[in-house]
Amino acid sequence: MDDINLPKHIVDRIEARWCARRPSTKERRELVDRQLEELRARRNNIRRYRWLLSTKLSDLERDFIERRLSEESSAMETLAAEIPLLVHERQPLGFANKSEGASP
Repeated sequence: MDDINLPKHIVDRIEARWCARRPSTKERRELVDRQLEELRARRNNIRRYRWLLSTKLSDLERDFIERRLSEESSAMETLAAEIPLLVHERQPLGFANKSEGASP
């Protein structure tokens, strides 16, 4: 496969199409920043709703706050699941997959 030589214009077109499919590093950073900001806003709303629940409220107000708290919590969980991992776990050095290597 390494012996295939394509003309430069073909390689350039393939690279352009490949790069167009993936957002740039700056775009990814901006997307993650927006998602993190929305997470912070939802967290603050949850804190505010919990504080409100600790105050004296009518039944109607309490039901409304509890419903909003539930909605914010589920929206926060959904958003948190959509945010890509910022740090990837690495396997320790010297770690070998037992299925790949021979047994000692």
